[in-house]
Amino acid sequence: MLAAPENRFQYVYFTLSGLVACTMLILFYISMRTTINERLRDDLKLMQRQLFYPKPNPHWNYNNSWRRIGNASLRHEIYAAYFDVRTDIISGVRLDEEMTVGSVRIFAILPVRLRDSRLSCIVRFADFTSYEIVAEEAGAMHDVHNNTFAAWSIMCPLHVPKKSPVRLPQAVALSYASNRLSHLSPSYVQISYPRNMSELFAKSRRTISVCVGPLQENYSNVLRLVEFVEMYRLQGATHFYFYYVEASEEVRRVLAHYQQKGLADVFEWNVQAHLHDLHYAGIVAQFNDCVYRANIVDNHRYAAVVDLDEVMMPLKHNSLADYLRQCDEGRTSGFVFRNVFFYRRDSNDTFNAPAHLMNRVLYTQSKVRRTLEVLPAYVRSKVVVNARSIVEMGNHQVYRSAPGYVDHIVHQSVGLLFHYRDKCINCKMVLIVDYTARRFGSLLFDRVDATCLEVFMERHGICTLA
Repeated sequence: MLAAPENRFQYVYFTLSGLVACTMLILFYISMRTTINERLRDDLKLMQRQLFYPKPNPHWNYNNSWRRIGNASLRHEIYAAYFDVRTDIISGVRLDEEMTVGSVRIFAILPVRLRDSRLSCIVRFADFTSYEIVAEEAGAMHDVHNNTFAAWSIMCPLHVPKKSPVRLPQAVALSYASNRLSHLSPSYVQISYPRNMSELFAKSRRTISVCVGPLQENYSNVLRLVEFVEMYRLQGATHFYFYYVEASEEVRRVLAHYQQKGLADVFEWNVQAHLHDLHYAGIVAQFNDCVYRANIVDNHRYAAVVDLDEVMMPLKHNSLADYLRQCDEGRTSGFVFRNVFFYRRDSNDTFNAPAHLMNRVLYTQSKVRRTLEVLPAYVRSKVVVNARSIVEMGNHQVYRSAPGYVDHIVHQSVGLLFHYRDKCINCKMVLIVDYTARRFGSLLFDRVDATCLEVFMERHGICTLA
């Protein structure tokens, strides 16, 4: 028998009312869980800052190199590890018998399709005791580009007994089932901590560091290297991080010069075994290592992630430092500068180069025609990041940042990435004259000549141009 219309109406009404009530209960439950979780994390951050963190190895010199993990024939490698106090990037925080004090972030080279679903960190202390922690995050980072190996990021949370003094590990190794020797004979790397442990929770210094892509193929362009450093110093940069696969003796002399002056850290990037099955000499691992180093070890607020042929050029501010000082409101993970090309094949314009100079042909001063087209954001763009916000950095963009941080795409009228490329992407692109970089010309010429004279006195200050 069919139900009366009024009964059907009541049935629908009560059904909908029940669904609404269930939905409200679910939303209330989620809201309560979220509120409790936020309070837990706020309490944890407060307690974190009240603890004393002894530095496990005060004599660690912060130099790293790629080391084989377990079975050498597998060509699995580990480079560096960092102690990260940010608990908002950890899912499973604790505040009961144990409390979460941070995490260990590891950078490694592993196959893109690693068979293991579970990786572990073996943390070792100064007294050589150790224990194993299951990784909360482990996976290949972006920008694999169809290669068989990839840069991996692994994160293991650190928990300590609540009523005991904080005991931090000195070194860490990776362990996983498909590489049996990784557990039987662990390959340990030292964990990097702040040079000054009192800066562990301090505000970051409003300084700009520069992360430079790996030098390879016996890089020998000394003049470009000197010009690059001096241009960014004029823009406000105070420190540089260089990684080299292969570099000429002259380039190493320049790097040693800046290192002795305290302006640069220089690291050997010994990835020769993976030059043909890893994207661009492991540049993603290198950029992530550099950004974590800038944040955790040296407490720099900013890290400009660029190659030697790229200059971030503010158009309405005197320098990159001035732009960041005026435009950074504190919750930006990265300032994305869109790309335009200058081409090496284009003729040199040395009109503004004084005749007395020893090094007259500087690429930022002699190349004055650029492409009219500005490429879209994240297409060959480069980023200056708030180093404290970065979880995963890519070659052209931020792939993951801490909660509450977002990207900012710099408008093309405010700033551009000047990319001085040796080979043109499209040699028929429309070019326009742009003299913006010449506003640094007078100081830049003097600085380049002075540096070349200091390094190459026997050649009367002439830097060779490759």
